[in-house]
Amino acid sequence: MIAVGVDAWNLMGDHRGIGRYVRAVLTEWRTGFANRVGVTLIVPEWHTWTVAGRYRTEAGGEYPVRSRHLHGRCDLDVLWFPFNGPSWDGFSVPSVATLHDASTFVRPEYTESDRATFRRAARRCGTIVTDSEFSKTELVRELHLDPARVEAIPLGIGAPLPVQPVALDVAAFGRFALFVGENDPRKGLDTLIEALTRLQGAGISIPLVVAGASTLRSRALIERARCRLHALGHVDDPTLAALYRACAVSVYPSHYEGFGLPVLEAMNYGAPVIASAAAGIPEAGGDAPVYVPANDAPALAQAVRRVTGDETLAQAMRERGFARVREMPWRKTAERTLAVLEAAAR
Repeated sequence: MIAVGVDAWNLMGDHRGIGRYVRAVLTEWRTGFANRVGVTLIVPEWHTWTVAGRYRTEAGGEYPVRSRHLHGRCDLDVLWFPFNGPSWDGFSVPSVATLHDASTFVRPEYTESDRATFRRAARRCGTIVTDSEFSKTELVRELHLDPARVEAIPLGIGAPLPVQPVALDVAAFGRFALFVGENDPRKGLDTLIEALTRLQGAGISIPLVVAGASTLRSRALIERARCRLHALGHVDDPTLAALYRACAVSVYPSHYEGFGLPVLEAMNYGAPVIASAAAGIPEAGGDAPVYVPANDAPALAQAVRRVTGDETLAQAMRERGFARVREMPWRKTAERTLAVLEAAAR
């Protein structure tokens, strides 16, 4: 058995994307690999007794919680930094970092300070884990890494939540298109709004439901939208599950993603998916979605019209989606990640 210290600094603040990944891997280790791995949560606080309960609740298990300042006394075999690199520099045991994509290097909205933990990982960690072969290629180029140091391990998906009552009246939206995610510029919400506006001008009115934390940019974009639009902000997991189950189509028009976890999540609940044929997204969706070029509103409008207007096609997409989900369990992600950590600890 190896003793793994998990850098948990952002566990309480991240309830999408990376946070979901970390919780899923920890759960799989605890339930399926307890004979191979013991986990200690490494946190920034000195006085861990004041915060340990909250970290354990977020992680879903009764893990030891130790301060990063005292990690050298924990008899760890390896440290795992899952939140895009080490959050501190003074560690003294073998280490592995998960860098989920290279967006901080290739997207113009990021700064050099955003890249600091990535550069620290390249400098200090023996092995880098990433979410896709696409991201591996990008990180090798941007960080000048030996490809042998980088392991591409796809993300996964768990069992869907059971149907349960939610406060939101999902049925009131009718047959709607669903967009899930925070709207930073790469997510493509502007392209989706333009596509649905084009359809509305052609007499095809498909409401858009946006589920995700809002930003100043997204609020301005939504206020200017000329299609029918419902902005929900952040929703809890049962509400998100209800939206996935009810939507006519889930649309993921992002320009740049290391993987595209919402694609798998949507298919897990039986939603037909339209996605950009960009970056690592096809590695998530496989052959299940209908793909369109990124930033191409006319092509996206045509795809939405086709999927929402052809129930035979939509049903075939649902079936392909369920098949894809069965190929991508979190258990596989957790086992491959554990193997990397075991090799680093030797």
